[in-house]
Amino acid sequence: MALSFLPFEAVKAAVLADDAQKADYLVPLNELEVEVGEDGKWGCLCPFGTFSFSPLAQEQVCQKLGLPLSYLRRCPPWLQRQNLSFWLSKRQQKGGKVLLRTKGEWVRAFLSPSFSPFDHRDLLQVLESLPSVGETLLPFQFALTEKALHLSLLNPEPVEVAWDGRRERLHLGVYLRNSEVGFAKVALSACLHRHACGNLFVSETVFAKVHLGLDKGAIRERLSSALKRALTLTAPKIAQALQASLSVLLSPKAKERAFAHAAKLAGQKALKALLATEYEREKEQSGSGETLFTLTQALTRVASRLPDAETKFVLCRWATSLLPQGNGEDLLWQGGEGRWSFPPSG
Repeated sequence: MALSFLPFEAVKAAVLADDAQKADYLVPLNELEVEVGEDGKWGCLCPFGTFSFSPLAQEQVCQKLGLPLSYLRRCPPWLQRQNLSFWLSKRQQKGGKVLLRTKGEWVRAFLSPSFSPFDHRDLLQVLESLPSVGETLLPFQFALTEKALHLSLLNPEPVEVAWDGRRERLHLGVYLRNSEVGFAKVALSACLHRHACGNLFVSETVFAKVHLGLDKGAIRERLSSALKRALTLTAPKIAQALQASLSVLLSPKAKERAFAHAAKLAGQKALKALLATEYEREKEQSGSGETLFTLTQALTRVASRLPDAETKFVLCRWATSLLPQGNGEDLLWQGGEGRWSFPPSG
């Protein structure tokens, strides 16, 4: 079955629609107040209006004031109000301004004035200017959340490979992620889609830039260069590593650790049992046995069913990071160091 792709215009339309009611305000700190209602909801009062705080903006306020948000959330509203008022007044004595990024009645981000906006529409404009986008790279998966944009672009023409005598069709591409609210860098990774099962593998970032001192012209050149590198070098390496993972034996302890770690990453305890079920199903259907290949397929397949784009991305990238660089290695969990590793050969 052929893959289904999204029209680039549909992605642009979704981003433009999301831009409605967005505004930025540079506000002197001494002209800003933070209120906490009896219902526990936070309000922002400034010369440009009265707003409510998004959960992310609440975290950013606490970072700015040096307050632990977990502590504040355990306090009754009156004590939250006292804490915020006291520490905001201390911060106001130092002067300065804050960048409020709003949408309608909400403060979606509470940022330093040094933050350099590179919005989703800016990213799409850069992509649209690259010859390969729309021709050899088409939008495959797209998600827009309050925190970030997620967009994968795949080559519709598959690469055919043979793994243990089986023919596999792989689609190489890139994965882009950007945040307008200080949650994540603008970043590009390589990605690979396995046609047989629909699993998506995402590499570590090939290009990433924080939203500070951003030059939009320079970003185009760097993204273009990173895109070429991802397609010609990194994505093929994922394919090689997937093939190599068929020979990587997986110990029962490592498997259990992987399930537990994935559940922790997703913040969902129930995911551990779901992964165990998917692992057994994959092992039976593919005949890949107790191997790293079986584990990474189970991880990415379960990730593909999750509704939250950020959790899906984190799990797919983590699963890809487990892939080896060579054959015949064993996956080990270095408990004392809290990391996964492959022992040196020989």
